[in-house]
Amino acid sequence: MVQSFRNRSILSVVSSTNKSDSQSEQSSSRKPRSRVQPQSPLKKKHNVAKFPIPTSERTFLRTVPPKKKTAVPKVSKQEIPKFQSHRSKRSRIEEIARLKNIAEQQPKSSARPQKRAEKAQAISQSLPTKKSPVTSRQNSRSSSLLLYATRMFILGVGIAVIAGTVLSILKPGSSYNPISQAADSEVETDREWKSPSIVPLAVQQTREIAALKTELDTVIAKYPKLTPGVFLIDVDTGAYVDINGDTTVAAASTIKLPILVAFFQAVDRGRIKLDDMLTMEESHVAEGSGDMQFRKPGRKYTALQTARKMIAISDNTATNMLVEALGGADVLNQLFQSWGLKNTVINDRLPDLSGTNTTSPKDLIDLISQVNQGGLVSLKSRDRLFGIMERTQNNSLLPRGVGKGSVVAHKTGNLKSVLADVGMIDLLNGKRYLLAVLVKRPDNDQDAVDLIRGVSKKTYQYLKSSE
Repeated sequence: MVQSFRNRSILSVVSSTNKSDSQSEQSSSRKPRSRVQPQSPLKKKHNVAKFPIPTSERTFLRTVPPKKKTAVPKVSKQEIPKFQSHRSKRSRIEEIARLKNIAEQQPKSSARPQKRAEKAQAISQSLPTKKSPVTSRQNSRSSSLLLYATRMFILGVGIAVIAGTVLSILKPGSSYNPISQAADSEVETDREWKSPSIVPLAVQQTREIAALKTELDTVIAKYPKLTPGVFLIDVDTGAYVDINGDTTVAAASTIKLPILVAFFQAVDRGRIKLDDMLTMEESHVAEGSGDMQFRKPGRKYTALQTARKMIAISDNTATNMLVEALGGADVLNQLFQSWGLKNTVINDRLPDLSGTNTTSPKDLIDLISQVNQGGLVSLKSRDRLFGIMERTQNNSLLPRGVGKGSVVAHKTGNLKSVLADVGMIDLLNGKRYLLAVLVKRPDNDQDAVDLIRGVSKKTYQYLKSSE
């Protein structure tokens, strides 16, 4: 018999237990034992098992009763809430209080709620107790007042410090006063601008070298048609030779020497810079010596380049450019007078073939002597000035009278009516002397060349042999 059960339980095949084992054996002996058919495989359909059952045996299927579930008393699970997030309406303190109440209601036999209660109690003890709104408001108000008072105190201290510093700076007689210091510097700058930066120095003349003067008179006597002016000074001893030294003579190109000193004095005062660009105008172009006259007007040269051309190749165009850049002839003449040059005057622009620009041998030596002693210009400008004079290309006069190894920084002048050379000579024995020879001559007389060379040679020999 096949039965299907709604409760999907396990089906069991149970044999009848009414007959004993012997009876079952007798019944089996009486009837021939049928051949046992092979059982077909178990077919399952909707949890129903079909078996081929022999007809000889009384069998029936009996459902196996399902196992009875032991009744477990339901324990009402207490709600164990979790902490609400910071966005929840409940505060953290209220949540802890609620957890504490739940823990107190749990039975004492349960160990887990006790732990939760102890934990909640520990957390509640660690947190500050809830204060009343009035108390918290008072505390916040008092803290705000304290913070405001602290800020005002810091602000007051800062203002007091700043005020004290300002008063100490502005107080007369204090060690640092930027206002007075700025005024002093302005006055000093204005004073330096109006007056020479370096006071002119007097030439130290100790004694006249009579023996050398006699030798020079002998040389001069050979040229009766010439009228020379000679002035010599030994830089180390102050000894000198003066032969018509104060006689006014046409300056020719020697006038470029005081112009060069004025240029470097302007550089020292900041009125002109060495790299300033000067434009050669058509009015500057002058005939005579120099190569700038062959350039087209409008060409630009640096101030230093112009000064070098004025001395090295005696360029007349470069001289006219510098005279204009320095303020003109009148400004320069006043400057020459302030240096103590009595006979040095610019009366005409170069080439001044008529010889209206004048000077004297003593004026030129006084000028070089002041520069050599550190007067009129700075030491840096002094070195540049003498360096430019050493580059003079015409070495046919004073340099021809000195021996090899001597250094000559000089400037020549050449007109039909005058031939001149003035400079500073350094000998190998360390001696230094200043010599100016300006010779008046009739119509470009070449004897003046020999005269200047003879004076230079006698002076060199005498000072070289003297101790």
